[in-house]
Parts: sequence; C-alpha cells; structure tokens
Amino acid sequence: MAEVQVKDSGGGKGKSKVKKGAGKPDMTPMVDLGFLLITFFIYTTTFSKPNTMVYNTPKELPPEERVDQEVDIKVSNTITIILGENDRIFWYQKPLKEVTADDLVETDYADDGIRNAILLKKGKALSPENWTVIIKPSDESTWKNSVDILDEMAITDSNKKAVVELQQVEKEAYYTKIGKPIPAE
Repeated sequence: MAEVQVKDSGGGKGKSKVKKGAGKPDMTPMVDLGFLLITFFIYTTTFSKPNTMVYNTPKELPPEERVDQEVDIKVSNTITIILGENDRIFWYQKPLKEVTADDLVETDYADDGIRNAILLKKGKALSPENWTVIIKPSDESTWKNSVDILDEMAITDSNKKAVVELQQVEKEAYYTKIGKPIPAE
C-alpha cells in the first residue's frame, strides 16, 4: 500500500517542513504476491475425488425382451454369504434347494474369517474365471455389513458378485440356525 506523506503546514514562519519518515517498508509488492499465490493455488488445486467402489448392476430389460433361461452354474464355482443380525455372517456352498441350518457355517469379518473362506473356496473352484459370490443380506443386517462384505470382494478379487434377497429355504435355514422364528412377511 502506498504511503502518503503529509506536509506539515505548521506554524507561521513560512517554512514548510517535510516530516521525515521512520523508514517503513512498502508492503504493496508483498500484498500483490500474496494475492498472486492465492490465485495460483485456487487454479491449480484439485479437489479430492470421492473414493467409491464401482458397482455395476445389470440393466433391466422390458418384459417383452426378457428371455427366461437357466444358466448352469456349478456349485463349486459359487459361495453364498448371508449377512445376519449383530454382525453375524454365514456362508454355504450347496444347491439352493438343499440348504439346511446345518449347512450354514458361521464366521466373522476378520481376516481369517470370511476372507479366508472365500479364498479357500475360490482356490478349489473348478473354473476360477467363473467364480461368483452371492451376497444375501437379511432384514437385520446393517449397511456396514454390506460395505464390509463388498470390501472383502475387492480384497479377494471376486469380480463376479450379486446382491440378492434371501429365498424362503434360506430364511428357514438362517432363522433355525440363529434360533428365532421366521418373521411373517
């Protein structure tokens, strides 16, 4: 900022004296540099991008274009995970129609829990390129459970996954396993 020097009109003898300054530094270039730096950082800053997981869902076809066809998926190429209440998690590897409470294996979200089970079963899959994980959250599971299991899918490199609802036979097995009656719909 420029400094204006004021003449002292002082007093009477007709002589005007110029006050001598105390030698203050001129801050104008410093202020300009500050604004220049602020402008530079505003234009060059990249705002943080949201860290989200890509999850593609299939496009729903109109009813006239739907073709019901059965796909032969080998049981050894899939694992079904049921997300239960109170952070409980179960998995099984059987045909859907044969699932009972005894087939549900309870584990947890630890490294040696569901991750170990997925990697073990994926290693034994007949065709690992078709490895599929079916995730079935129960009504009592939380959003955190779903996020945690999707993280496990990324960690175990299980690219084919589906999130679907529990079937009636699975509900019977699950509620029998946890010792609760099946809730009415």
